[in-house]
Amino acid sequence: MKTKYYLFTALMAIFCLTIHAQSQQNNAANTSEGIKFFQGTFAEALAQAKTANKPLFVDFYAVWCVPCRKMAKTVFTLPEVGQYFNEHFINIQIDAEKKENVDIAKSYKVEAYPTLAFIAPDGKALSVNMGAMDQNELLEAAKIAAGESVSFEQLYNQYKANNNDLSVQQTLLLKAPAFLQAQEGMEADKWVTRLQKLYRNYIAAKAPNQLINENDYRIILSLEGSDDKAHKQYIVDLMNDHLDEWMKAVGKAPAYYIVEANDAFAEDLAKEGNAKYKEYVENVKTKYGKAYDVIGLTTINPYEKAKLYNDALFNLYKDKDVDGYIKAIQTYFEKMGSNLQAADYGKAAQNLYAAAGKVLKPKDHEVAIQWVEKALAQDDAIMDRVNYMVMIGDSYRELKNYDKARQYYNQGFAETLRLENMEMPQAMLQGAIKQKLATLELLEK
Repeated sequence: MKTKYYLFTALMAIFCLTIHAQSQQNNAANTSEGIKFFQGTFAEALAQAKTANKPLFVDFYAVWCVPCRKMAKTVFTLPEVGQYFNEHFINIQIDAEKKENVDIAKSYKVEAYPTLAFIAPDGKALSVNMGAMDQNELLEAAKIAAGESVSFEQLYNQYKANNNDLSVQQTLLLKAPAFLQAQEGMEADKWVTRLQKLYRNYIAAKAPNQLINENDYRIILSLEGSDDKAHKQYIVDLMNDHLDEWMKAVGKAPAYYIVEANDAFAEDLAKEGNAKYKEYVENVKTKYGKAYDVIGLTTINPYEKAKLYNDALFNLYKDKDVDGYIKAIQTYFEKMGSNLQAADYGKAAQNLYAAAGKVLKPKDHEVAIQWVEKALAQDDAIMDRVNYMVMIGDSYRELKNYDKARQYYNQGFAETLRLENMEMPQAMLQGAIKQKLATLELLEK
């Protein structure tokens, strides 16, 4: 795995990742029927929690986060939620991106919004839950924090006492991401190792038919990584062999899971220069044809799309056929038509740089710039925009247009300033861009 925590961060796909300017966190949650939020600082709220001998419930939000606003309107305002939280907790909402709250959010490992934390009166995290919750999920998390429901450790002890109880295992795996988010250091490592083993055994025990339900799909989506390709292939085939039942149980999502996994397998092999990628391309119209039919494309069929794209990648990475790649990708763009997304342009250029950066000619850099500019025009995600701006800057540097290169590097640096609550990635990106700017100065001398 890329990191030991990879399996338990995948749920972030459901969190608020796209930034849109929003004026203010909705205050509807402060109604008499719903949760009554403490009006004051975090330190003041924690002091009140100590006085009242109650845990603290903290809604870490950002003003631009749509799921945060939705929870404020539709969950925090519910009478049954308000009744429980107002009785058992001191409640506070924290704008995690305000300067005075950044260190507080960092101390509780807030990395996505909303993050819903339950904190003991002494300040120790009881549980930290990333992502929006519905009424039942929030109340269950609250009851565990209040000691009225079985804790994660207690559940694990139940599992150890009877490791054949699949219902206990399912509950453990569903709760694992929130529990691990509150762990640190060696303790977190210990639990990750335990839960990885539990996850594999659980899948083996229930496969194939008993897994076909919403909760187990959530577990697979959250805990199945991409580094163990053999196990992921096993999961994909399990879903594919019973696709009708899976879609009846949870909708079209399993078909998309199969398609995304098969596409990733084919692309990885093509980049390795391994002709086995062709087997995965053939899967598009044979083995996984039904799944690909579900996703639907309007201007190109899935097999043609997969073949054109992966053939181009294979020839580029294996033979450094830049001209052939550019021609094939231009055809790919034309055939994709309305199906094209910003990421398609960005990936096309990224592969060009990655596979043949040292042999690209000026005309190749000009093509790459055109592709990345199209991606930049359509993408609002900060990390993507920084990456695209640096890519364009690199091409202009190779073209010896140092003024343009500096312009895009500076624009990329400006974008990093929006990563206010992500200090480590912000520092790394800024350091890399500063290095590129320093290299420009040397080249201009």
